[in-house]
Amino acid sequence: GAALRPEGLVSAPEKCTLDKFTTPCSLAIFENTCPEWMIAAQGAFSQGVVVTTIYATLGMDAVIDSVRDGVITAIVCNKRSVGGIMSKIKDMPTLKTIIYTSDLIAQDETVDLPASPDGVKVISFEDFVSGGDTAKYAPTPPSKDSCAVIMYTSGSTGKPKGVVLTHSNLVSTIEAGARAIGIKDGQDVYLAYLPLAHIMEMVFEFGCFAWGCTVCYADPKSLTATGSYPKGALETYSPTLMVGVPKIWDVIKKGVQAKVAKSSPVAQFLVNTAFQARRFANEHGYDTPLFKALVFKKLKAAVGGKLRLALSGGGPLNEEVQIFVRTAFGCTLIQGYGLTESCGGSCVQRTDDLRPLIAGAPLAHIEVKLESCPDINDKAGMAYLSTDTRDVEGNKIHGRGEVVMKGNGMALGYYGAPEKTAEVFRPDGFFETGDIGQFMEDGSLRIVDRKKNLVKLKGGEYIATEKMEMSYGNSKFVDPMSGGICCYGDGDMDRPIALMTPSKPYIMSWAKENGVAGAYEEVLKSDELQKAIVADLANENKKAGLSHIEKIVAVALITEAWTPENGCLTAANKLQRRVVIDKFEKEFNATKPKGIF
Repeated sequence: GAALRPEGLVSAPEKCTLDKFTTPCSLAIFENTCPEWMIAAQGAFSQGVVVTTIYATLGMDAVIDSVRDGVITAIVCNKRSVGGIMSKIKDMPTLKTIIYTSDLIAQDETVDLPASPDGVKVISFEDFVSGGDTAKYAPTPPSKDSCAVIMYTSGSTGKPKGVVLTHSNLVSTIEAGARAIGIKDGQDVYLAYLPLAHIMEMVFEFGCFAWGCTVCYADPKSLTATGSYPKGALETYSPTLMVGVPKIWDVIKKGVQAKVAKSSPVAQFLVNTAFQARRFANEHGYDTPLFKALVFKKLKAAVGGKLRLALSGGGPLNEEVQIFVRTAFGCTLIQGYGLTESCGGSCVQRTDDLRPLIAGAPLAHIEVKLESCPDINDKAGMAYLSTDTRDVEGNKIHGRGEVVMKGNGMALGYYGAPEKTAEVFRPDGFFETGDIGQFMEDGSLRIVDRKKNLVKLKGGEYIATEKMEMSYGNSKFVDPMSGGICCYGDGDMDRPIALMTPSKPYIMSWAKENGVAGAYEEVLKSDELQKAIVADLANENKKAGLSHIEKIVAVALITEAWTPENGCLTAANKLQRRVVIDKFEKEFNATKPKGIF
């Protein structure tokens, strides 16, 4: 922190506003999750300096926009990014200091640094920190109402917005979250691998340091053993705490299932029997000691052997996935609900709540209410109303509607964007999330869908595309690592269709078992495979309790992976539906007519 002062950085104003900065009071961090990221953030806070986060997977346009908007004079980045930043330095006249880390750069790897123009300092993270004079520049603690973080959303629609979070937002969220999930001070070990530019990871890591946990950093590609990593991070660090997005849990589930499928018939029978027995036991409040010793000890080793509490956030978690992780690994997997605008934590499921699809009760620092959506119907054709006493499945509830919230955890709004702020941050203090939810009988929140993900078909019926993707992603034909599945419908269509990334190992195994000859590319083109996939998706539709109008009638198989780099996923690995459809326009146009009868 002390090293930032000689570079001209100053403390942010004591009272945070949405106005753009007029002084250099913000440090940009454009780096993957690593110790240096956290050290830089804590150092900035010690001097009252704001942290501006930029996803490391985003391009130089995002860096330029952030630096320009924030009057930023210093940035922390990876050594590999220095060249790209220097090539655009003329577009960022305020940037004078580039501090680089060597994260994920091997000791014997050489990364050349370009010559820096006059007035621009390029320095290693270690050298920069060692040059700080703490005697001359003592800590300048921020006020609770000063700006702590400007977090740019991953940009699922349009240009990313900078969410303005105060120190009060962070502290109240961390304290409320700790009370809800029960952290063991000084005993827990947390595995950090998700992007720190994502609100869930950032707040949870801040909380871990506040609670005295051990934090272990890992490359997301190293979680499990691979050719490059003979011993995965989960096995190396044996975490007791872990946070993941739904895609991570789905990948872990399918990885375990794939290994079991390769074992002998006797072993498969034993695992399946043990799984069903333990699931039943857990639902009735006890465990299965014999199966725990014979079967589940080996399965739990896949996540390090000591995992006791896992949290899923960043999107809805599939029921089947949640039950599988809880049963197979003998750990508590709960869901949380929140947005960047709510500092990540709004609702968290109780650790003793075994129900799937539950986001939990509101945390102590947040007020949540539901507001009627009279123009939006559920699959039974009924409007979402705050006065509803039953949901579409007949469960007793205390209202349905759009989730709106306010409280100490809520952001002030969007940096330098009063018009965008006014669209969702209301004068009465409530923030409109765009999510549709319902309060269960015990007061827990369940998210039904997002308003923008409810699509009306030709017959006037609504389908919930995100919910469909969550259910259909369970199909063994779908490869979540390469992207997953993208469902589509519109007012011209009678039934929805989908684009998906296929699982090559499973498809080739299916082809062998079903007598479909040929190389992978030939199998993908076969009518037999298309029929098999549609039938399997229909089975997932039935298992998930989706409506008949949400059945997928045709699928386009996409072999190119969907990544943040090609725009198909956001930096937080959320589906960019419009980009996927536009990028694979040829396949989409060939498939869409099959949904029109």
